[in-house]
Amino acid sequence: MSEESKSDLERLFDISTNDSDLLTVQTTVDTGFEWQAVDECKEKISPNLRVVKDRGKIFFNVNSNDFSKVRKLRSVDNIYVIASIQYFPYDSENPDLNLNLFRESVRTCAQLKKCLNAWKEITRFPGKLYPSLEDYQSAVEIYKAEKEQNKNDEKVPGSKKRGCDPAFGGEDNVLSFRVSCERTGTHNFDSSQVACVIGGEMQDLYHWIVDLTTYQLEVLCKITHGQMIMGLRVTPESLHRRNIKYFGPTTLRATIAYNLLSLADPKPGDIIVDPMCGGGSIPIEGALELSQSFVIGGDNHEKAVERSRLNFAALKDSFKCDLIRWDVMQLPFKDSYIDAFVTDMPFGKRMGSMFDNRVLYKKYILELARAVRVKHGKIVLLTYDRRSMVGALQVAKNLLKVKKMLGVSMGGLNAAVYVLKRTNLSYEQFKLSISNFSNSSGQREYVKDNGN
Repeated sequence: MSEESKSDLERLFDISTNDSDLLTVQTTVDTGFEWQAVDECKEKISPNLRVVKDRGKIFFNVNSNDFSKVRKLRSVDNIYVIASIQYFPYDSENPDLNLNLFRESVRTCAQLKKCLNAWKEITRFPGKLYPSLEDYQSAVEIYKAEKEQNKNDEKVPGSKKRGCDPAFGGEDNVLSFRVSCERTGTHNFDSSQVACVIGGEMQDLYHWIVDLTTYQLEVLCKITHGQMIMGLRVTPESLHRRNIKYFGPTTLRATIAYNLLSLADPKPGDIIVDPMCGGGSIPIEGALELSQSFVIGGDNHEKAVERSRLNFAALKDSFKCDLIRWDVMQLPFKDSYIDAFVTDMPFGKRMGSMFDNRVLYKKYILELARAVRVKHGKIVLLTYDRRSMVGALQVAKNLLKVKKMLGVSMGGLNAAVYVLKRTNLSYEQFKLSISNFSNSSGQREYVKDNGN
């Protein structure tokens, strides 16, 4: 493939292949929040970082010594080290020939060992990455016996529903792995066949133990039409699984909470409020990340506030945050007092109803507009119910302007994030204008009814 015809991602990967210290990294992010992830990478890794953005993921190169910065990212869910980006000339009549191309790609992958060594160092896997055949044969029987025993035992440290933390392995452990495949496009082979041939070739080359449930290494092959990207998963579980120990019916993921807060562009000293905090995902993320701001969370439900308190208490360190039970339509703040409101609005799916939202959204929005700072204040709202939101914003159009609207995907729901900026109009002036409008409308009706 000529240099001119290569994509930005391929050029990015070529740079890392020619530098033994560079790794190409892929991070996944909730669709719609890609730019927030890009901004965080440039803030925490390097302002000159070259990032390639795709739907639900971003790619960039990083020095292996700086990988600790990547693991501190709070906007992303999973992290992979990219081992290969290849194109395959598929045969439309012979699927076996196509599968053989994938098999051969493992043997010809020049970056695979470099990425495996980096994976071992990053994950702190203490076991044998390149065991001998004798090591494998002696380990596999012990491994099977331990697996059988663990079925009846309590959950072991580092284990979860799928996969386990490589750092919990022993020095004599032979690496356990699985290959996963995701496809986009039409092919004459299926994902399981690709995973089988690539996994079989890796086992022949490296003598690893195949384990589809409690694996230490997951190799993800993402096939998009003729292209395949092979990545080694660094995160044993999604990074959104943090902070929350006590879940409610609509607990927000920590990564989404971080991205919502970043859209508010908080400054040191700002007062940030989540008026419908539920289990406390947004206040906790704000307290952890925005140490120079003051975060307040509140809810009208006693159990929700108590759940937030329990989640704060479960954190390793203590953080300053007020949790208050209140009515969101009568917040205990003076006019133009809060720097930013960030909240997850009731969707009307698992909680509430669309019918109630049509009325309540208008009252919620007006109360937030009253309490947020005139001219400088921001409101960031996440909702699935766009219709109710449009109606509420129409009512508050003189108080709030839409600066940005993002379409996001959350667990199969197509939601929206609205970033609102407060206008210069004071709330008292707004009420006066509404009152005058109502009076004049009433006067016109009175004149009309009396035939004048």
